[in-house]
Amino acid sequence: MITKKWQPYPTYKDSGVEWLGKIPEHWEVKKLKYISYLTMGQSPSSDDYNHEGYGSPFLQGNAEFGNRHPQAKIFCATVNKYAEKGDILISVRAPVGALNEADTRYGIGRGLCSIRPRDIIIREFAWYLIQVVKVELNFLSTGSTYEAVAVTDVSNLSCLLPPLPEQQKIAQFLDRETSKIDNLITKTRTSIDHLKEYRTALISAAVTGKIDVREH
Repeated sequence: MITKKWQPYPTYKDSGVEWLGKIPEHWEVKKLKYISYLTMGQSPSSDDYNHEGYGSPFLQGNAEFGNRHPQAKIFCATVNKYAEKGDILISVRAPVGALNEADTRYGIGRGLCSIRPRDIIIREFAWYLIQVVKVELNFLSTGSTYEAVAVTDVSNLSCLLPPLPEQQKIAQFLDRETSKIDNLITKTRTSIDHLKEYRTALISAAVTGKIDVREH
């Protein structure tokens, strides 16, 4: 268990955003639309989809999302909206707020919105930032059949903006620390899998007479 105690900043101010509370005094709060370019996806006719690789790889929604990068299952030659390599992809339909990063140029359907950071925000910092600020979308999800949000909801997300050098340091810090946590998770899962295998083998050995447990 990681129990490091991190030091706070020396001075804070009110962010003006209820769920954010106080933030470091030298940080700013800006709407996402002022620090990035947003593109809402658009879905062509399903008759234009193919599995043979003709046209651009196309993402209909978060169903194609992976751990960090998506994997397109279909292609389309009549794409209207694109996400460029490095863009952050956010799901605007259930589950609203799911995130991935484009590892190539993709056509995107109406279930997705792409976010391309402007020069005032470092891409790596934006990746972590949006994981936090997307909480605002939970209060906005609407729809009788499925939850959904509009591009205006995404564009108006309240975002924290530290100075650029600090953004870089935060991104590097989080890369390093989350990597440690991911490694611990992997080791824990491996240990759990081994224990489950041992449990199954133990039960099987005991009930089939492979081991003598009379003295235990």
